[in-house]
Amino acid sequence: MRSKYLAAMLIVTGLPVVSAAAEEGTSEASKWSGDVSLGLLFKRGNTDSDSVNAHVNASRDSALWRHHFKADANNEKERDPDTEDYTRTDENYFASYKLDRKLGEESRNYLFNVVTYEKDNFSGFHYQASYAVGLGRRVIERDAHTLDLEAGPGYRVQCLEPEDSYGDCADTEESAIARLALKYHWKISENAEFKEEISSEVGEDSTSTRMETSLTSKINSHFALRLRHLLEHESKVPAGSKETDHQVSVGLVYTFL
Repeated sequence: MRSKYLAAMLIVTGLPVVSAAAEEGTSEASKWSGDVSLGLLFKRGNTDSDSVNAHVNASRDSALWRHHFKADANNEKERDPDTEDYTRTDENYFASYKLDRKLGEESRNYLFNVVTYEKDNFSGFHYQASYAVGLGRRVIERDAHTLDLEAGPGYRVQCLEPEDSYGDCADTEESAIARLALKYHWKISENAEFKEEISSEVGEDSTSTRMETSLTSKINSHFALRLRHLLEHESKVPAGSKETDHQVSVGLVYTFL
């Protein structure tokens, strides 16, 4: 089963090359756009701790293809006043790449491929990875509002007992999944926007849900302020781990076109 998963990963890795070659033959010149944010927090005094978080969102939209890339990283360590040693209290990484193939330039329907990877040292899993394909539809497409709905089958690997690297694993749980997703964008004004992204991977024994909500307000053409809430829920977790994680952040975002 793992060989099938790896084969699917290789297919989706090659899809951007195929889409780029197809776009070269069109008159439309699409470019990548997105935003990058980096947060640093250093505390000294009664509590000594260092934390770093970073977020990247990038997309490219052409006549027949849509690309979406997302990456998050959070890292925090705190000093023990008794031993003077720093202990890591939070470390998680997430990345996803999704490629949509529109079924016609004017069609609201599209095929999607999405691959995800998440490593959270405090979730009870060494890492989780998934790949899914399916059908999506842009249910709402207006100047101020867009809403995409997606559904399709996929495959998920959850590592319970790590070896020496991020990819190797001594004990895995592998299962077929059904992926359901929603993506909503509301352009409130020229300087403000609201986004909601929800995805669920429903397996036979467990369901993973990720919900990201953000409100962004432009400062100028390149910088903005963003309020962001991330919820991650696992219906079944290893002993000693909680089912739900919340992250709330407010920070400065650099946008690029």
